[in-house]
Amino acid sequence: MGMNNFRGIILTFALSTLTACAPEIGVRMSVPNVPEPQSAVEPSAATAPVKVKVGRFADGRGSPTIVTIDGRDVDSEGDLSAVVEEGFTRYLRQAGARIAIIDAPTIDGTITEWRATVDPAFPSSEAKASARVKVVVRDSRAHAIYNATFSGEATASHPLLDEEGVQKLLAQAMGSALEAAVKDDEFVGQLAKGRIQ
Repeated sequence: MGMNNFRGIILTFALSTLTACAPEIGVRMSVPNVPEPQSAVEPSAATAPVKVKVGRFADGRGSPTIVTIDGRDVDSEGDLSAVVEEGFTRYLRQAGARIAIIDAPTIDGTITEWRATVDPAFPSSEAKASARVKVVVRDSRAHAIYNATFSGEATASHPLLDEEGVQKLLAQAMGSALEAAVKDDEFVGQLAKGRIQ
């Protein structure tokens, strides 16, 4: 066997090994639901009396790409806004806030980032997800009184990283961003101030 044939076999093996480590994801990926908070969101004296209405969170990302795998873009499929709104509703409720429909301060905003990058490698693929949400607090008369941006990240390294694993990572990143908001004293304080009788 010649040296060129031997190198060709080694190169073919290496490429097939790297390909085997790459998650099998099509051209679109469903948006995952936000998980439970990673740490307890305890009700406090500041959050207990707060009433809040969760408004619309627009998809303000610069691209529909939710995952980039080894340079290949995968677009999101599903309603990102609904996922963030439901996540905020759940996290605020767990923190002791009362979710209202009328006569309450409102939060709304923009999803400015939600994506993951996967780098297939041997023996493990590396993945990183990040999420960023701009939140606006409006008083009960719909006047903007406060805005802030909250972000979250998650990373993973796994030899068999699949679509479900990437979705879980994306969910953790967005969960971290929403958790940061709900635990932010200034954000919660502005909600308490936002109720105008």
